[in-house]
Amino acid sequence: MKNLVIICRIFLLASVITSCSKDFLNKKSLTEFSSSDEWGDPALTATFINGIYNELPAGVAMNAGNVDESRSRDADGLNFNNMVITQDDGEYGNWSASYRAIRHCNVALENISKSSFDTSKIDGVALKDRMIGEVHFLRAYLYFRLTCYHGGVPIITNVYGLEDNFKIAQSSYADCIKFVVSDLDSAANLLPITQSGDNDGRATKGAALALKSRVLLYAASDLHNPNKNASVVHGFAHPELLGYTDGDPMARWQAAKDAAKAVIDLGVYSLYKPNPASAAEATQNYGDLFTSTRSVEDIFVKYSSASTGGGYNGWVLAPNGWYGNAGVGAINELVDAYEMADGSKFSRNNPAEAAQPYSNRDSRFYATVLFEGNKYRPRPADLTIYDPIGVGQFGTWQKWDNAKNQMYPVYGLDTRNSIANSWNGNECGATMLKYLSKTTDIQKSYQDLTLRWIRYGEVLLNYAEASIELGQDAEARTYINMIRKRAFMPDVTESGAALRDRYRNERRIEMAYEDQRFFDVRRWMIGPDAYHDVHGVQIVYKLNPDHSTATIPTVTPNVIRTGKWDNKAYFLPITRSEMNKNDKLIELPGY
Repeated sequence: MKNLVIICRIFLLASVITSCSKDFLNKKSLTEFSSSDEWGDPALTATFINGIYNELPAGVAMNAGNVDESRSRDADGLNFNNMVITQDDGEYGNWSASYRAIRHCNVALENISKSSFDTSKIDGVALKDRMIGEVHFLRAYLYFRLTCYHGGVPIITNVYGLEDNFKIAQSSYADCIKFVVSDLDSAANLLPITQSGDNDGRATKGAALALKSRVLLYAASDLHNPNKNASVVHGFAHPELLGYTDGDPMARWQAAKDAAKAVIDLGVYSLYKPNPASAAEATQNYGDLFTSTRSVEDIFVKYSSASTGGGYNGWVLAPNGWYGNAGVGAINELVDAYEMADGSKFSRNNPAEAAQPYSNRDSRFYATVLFEGNKYRPRPADLTIYDPIGVGQFGTWQKWDNAKNQMYPVYGLDTRNSIANSWNGNECGATMLKYLSKTTDIQKSYQDLTLRWIRYGEVLLNYAEASIELGQDAEARTYINMIRKRAFMPDVTESGAALRDRYRNERRIEMAYEDQRFFDVRRWMIGPDAYHDVHGVQIVYKLNPDHSTATIPTVTPNVIRTGKWDNKAYFLPITRSEMNKNDKLIELPGY
C-alpha cells in the first residue's frame, strides 16, 4: 500500500510538470535581466547611464598636489613633481578606466537607438533623445580628459566582442578634438536646457556647450599650436598626436570664443552673488558657493548628500588640530599669488607686506586658504581650552620660563609638533579651506558636497582668454572684471602681454583647487614657472626683549619639497601594459 501511494504521488507530480512545462520554462527570472529587459525598460536604462556618470573622475582638489597648488602632509607627489615619470608608474589620466567607461557609452548608444520609449516630453525633450544626448556628453567628457593627458588617443565608437581585434592606433589630436566637439554638438541638440526633479544633476544643453567651450579653449592653446610648441614636438616623428599641424590658430581662438558666448547667450546662468557690498561679504559669498548645494552658477555638478549615505568626509581636508588629515596643504607659491586688496601684486620684498602677509589680501584668499589666524570652526571639545575661537594654528609661540630662566616653545594645534595628531601635520603652514563646511563637525558626520565640474565663472574666463588671444583686450577686460567685481577687487586695466599675465593669475585664483591649474600650466606651456622647489612657511611668535611674546608672528618661507621641470611632462605616458596590449600605440616623447 505504501509503495502504491508513492507511485501515485510521482505520477501526479509528473502530470503537473508536463501540463505546466511551457509556462514554467517561459517565466522570466526574478533576479536577472536580459538585454531586451534592460534596454526596453527606461528605469533600467537610466540606471545603466547612472553608472557611467559614476565613472567620471571625481574628487576634491584633483591634481592639486601635482602642480603648484598643494602638497600633502607626506611625500605624495614627490616623484611626479621631480619629473620621475615613467611608463611603469601606474596610469595617468585613468586610461583603462576611461576606456571601460567609453565602452559603456558605446553599448548604451548602440542599444538605446533600438529602443522604444514613451515619446511624451519632459523638460521639453523626449526621454529617448535625452538619454542619447547624455551619453554623447559623457563620452565626449571622457575622451576630452584623455586628450588632456595624452594628446591624440584611439577613437573607439563600436562595441568590441571577445573575438574582435581591438588593436587600434591613436587618432591625431585634431581628429580627437573634432570627434569630441561632434559628440557635444549632438548632445546639445538633444538635451534640455534644464533637468528638473529627479533628473537634476544630469547633463544639459548648457553643460554640453560649456564643455565645448573648455575643449576648444584648450585646443587653441600654445601646447597644440604648431607655431608655439616646437620645443615639445621637436624630434618626435608624430607631431599630429600632440597638436595641430596646420590650420589657422586665430580661427581656433575664434571658435573657442564663440563656444563660450553660446553659453552666455543661453541666459540660464549667472555669477553667484555678483555684487557684494564689502570685501567681507565677497569672502562669505565665495565660500558659500563651494559649500552650498545649488547655485545659479552651476552648469555641470555632482551632488553628494550625507543624509542619503553619501557626502564628503571633511576629515581628509581639515588640519590635524581638528583631528583631520591635512591632506591638501596650501603651498606658499599659491598664497603669494593672491593680490593685495587694492589690486597690487603681493611682494615678500615689501617690508610691510612681508611683516603681515595675510592682511589686506584678495577676498577669495580668506575663503580658500586656512592660514594662521583664519577662522574655520570650533575645535573638538578637548582642544577648545587651547583655542576657544577655532582659527588656524600653524605657528610656534616662544614663551619664557621664569623658574628655569629660559625660553620654551608652545606649538600650534595644527603643526607637526601639535598635541593633536602630530603625524598628520602639514608642512605647508596653511591648508585648503575651500569646500570645507564650517557647520559640519568632521568627528561626527560627513558634509553635503556639490562637486562643480563646470561653473559659469569658468565660462566667463574662457571667453576673456579667447578675446585676449584675438587681440580684443577691451572685451576681455569686461569679462575679467565681472569676476573681480564678485570678489570686490578693483578692475584690471592692462593691455597686451600684461593683460594676458594678469588674466592668467586671475584664473589661477578664481579656479584654485578646481582641477584647472594642472592643465592650464601645460596648455600655456609654463612648466618651468610651476615646477621647482616649493615653499611652506615657518611661523614664529618671537620672544620680545622683555620676555613677552609677540602678538604678530614672523612668517618666513622655507623649502618643503624639491621640484623641477622636464618638457616631457607636457604630456603623460601611456603605460607599458597598454603598449604591450596594443602594438599600434605610439609612446609619447620622453618616455
